[in-house]
Amino acid sequence: MANLILPFAVSSKDRKITFTKEMETATIFYMAESDRKKGEGILQKKPQEELLFIVESCYPIWLIPWKGRKLLFDGLGVTQHTLTYDVLPEIKPFVTDVEDCAEKFEAYSAALADHIYYFRAVSRVEEKTILGLITSSDFIEDFSSYLSDAEEVEQTKIKTLCLSPVADESSIAVSLNELTELRTALEKDLENLRHSMKLLNAATRKHVDIIRKLIREIQIDFNEKIEVEKSSAMEKVREIQKTYDERITKASKKFEQQLQRLHQERAKLEKAEQRANSQIDRCKAEIEATRNGKNKAVQQRWKQEMENWKREAKTLQKNVEQLDKRIEETESEKKIEIANLRSEFDSQAENAMKNVRELEASRDAKIQLNQQKIKSLEDSTSTIVTQLDNLTKQKRASRNELDKMGISNHKKSALAYVSFYLACFQAEAERRYVVYPPSIAGTLGVLTKLKGVLGVSKIKSLFQQRSKAVANILNQLVTVIERDPVFKRDLHDAGAKDNILQNEETCEMMKRGLEELRREEWISENEFQILSSSFTTSQKDTSKID
Repeated sequence: MANLILPFAVSSKDRKITFTKEMETATIFYMAESDRKKGEGILQKKPQEELLFIVESCYPIWLIPWKGRKLLFDGLGVTQHTLTYDVLPEIKPFVTDVEDCAEKFEAYSAALADHIYYFRAVSRVEEKTILGLITSSDFIEDFSSYLSDAEEVEQTKIKTLCLSPVADESSIAVSLNELTELRTALEKDLENLRHSMKLLNAATRKHVDIIRKLIREIQIDFNEKIEVEKSSAMEKVREIQKTYDERITKASKKFEQQLQRLHQERAKLEKAEQRANSQIDRCKAEIEATRNGKNKAVQQRWKQEMENWKREAKTLQKNVEQLDKRIEETESEKKIEIANLRSEFDSQAENAMKNVRELEASRDAKIQLNQQKIKSLEDSTSTIVTQLDNLTKQKRASRNELDKMGISNHKKSALAYVSFYLACFQAEAERRYVVYPPSIAGTLGVLTKLKGVLGVSKIKSLFQQRSKAVANILNQLVTVIERDPVFKRDLHDAGAKDNILQNEETCEMMKRGLEELRREEWISENEFQILSSSFTTSQKDTSKID
């Protein structure tokens, strides 16, 4: 098991000057002094806080191999991850039912109907909480990048205060067993679901093939019978057609003779009408010729004759119209009689084909019934397979979620210590803790200098929080301190013991660091004097820590 130290601060890409450990401790001291409550208050003045200690510490994060990746575990066990997984309906009874009924269509069809909505939803959802497991994608991404700055060291050579892991290797082994059991259960569920779909599709395909073969046999059998029956029936139809062709021909001739007589009579009447009209025209000419003559009797005779011919023409026209009506009625009678004969023929022909039609109807009914069986089987199978496939997708997604946990780019199992600083403040009997997470040391840019001109502190721009996700994990330490009195007491004692404000070496480092910060113009001369004074005061105050 390797031990890794992840540094508190690294220089940004654009920082050209080395960021020293002295500057680091001095900056933390500056930030702690800034965070210390000075006792301000408008209506009621609050008590001033004292800076009891600042300690450089390490937060333990386990990197444990599992399924080709490294899982991350919170060494203090504060973080936990709850996995939700679906519990399937019992698959074995379904498989047994299908297998038992697979040979008989009626039993198999009934089994499908009984389970048509069996897999529509999971039977229940269960949860499994894995203590200490870190699954935050932001944390994993940031931490994976952070590991590139890690240094492997021996446990005995770690000088900072390392928080002892609450989650040890044995408890993590229990968590890994739980994860393995869950993944095994998911794989078994996937295998059972795949087997069920395969079994269902195979059984349905078998019955569909049998039914389609039966349909082909029905078609062959009935088509042979229909062909024999149709041969006999068509002979009858031809005899019937011959009879009715003769009757239609006879009827047509009869009506044609009637129509011929009527048309001949009409032609005679038309000629007589034409002669009458010619006589009328002649009489008109004679009348016109004798109009200026003295023989009135002749003129009157022509007028009388013209009137006679007009009456004759009118009678002839009326007779033509009557004949036209009789011709139309005769043609209509012809069409009706021939249509009736054809209808009688169709009825007798269809009666002759009755046995053929019955065989065709019986064939089509049996085929349709079997096709409906196929559709019912395929629809039921599709419904159940779709439900099984949806459950398979859910299970596969749950398995993939497990497989993607952790990081893949670190070869060794390790206990990684994330460096941070912890400051403790006290006002009267109340103590307050502040965590300073890993940071990136920046450069003094134009905007930062402008802040100084405006009287705003520049030092806060020096440190950029390296990872919000990592900071969130570290800030859980405060929660642990507040809820666990024993841990709080032990941590406080360890913090007081390793207090960098009381260590002669670190105090000298902080003094040099303040000077370096002043030279880089991160702090003004006035701030340098105030901090130096505060530093001396803090040394005196921390000597009183109980």
